[in-house]
Amino acid sequence: MTKMMSLTKFEHQVVPKLRDQLNQAESVEDVKKFFVGNIQELLSLATDGSLTADYEDISLLPDQQPSYSLSTQLTSNAAVIALTDSDLNAVLGRLADQAAHRYKHLAKNNSKTNLKIKNH
Repeated sequence: MTKMMSLTKFEHQVVPKLRDQLNQAESVEDVKKFFVGNIQELLSLATDGSLTADYEDISLLPDQQPSYSLSTQLTSNAAVIALTDSDLNAVLGRLADQAAHRYKHLAKNNSKTNLKIKNH
């Protein structure tokens, strides 16, 4: 049996910031931006800074399972391939589920969000 690498320590570094940002998000675009930024940070931490993911390489898919998508360019990167024996998919799934929940909430209350933005 091969030893599985755990990325939860990096998840614990990213989660507080992601939660704060999601709580402050005023639109679904904010949610997407915050999610992608935190996944970029997580991947950088997990690869000791050797991987810099582009914004377009990571997508939040709130109405699907899993709730995220990584581009083939990113998944074919040697640094990401090295993480295949890790809990990367589980960590990304948990973070994506949090972001998807907030996304759905804001999408449902879109008129309230737009009114709030217009009044500022």
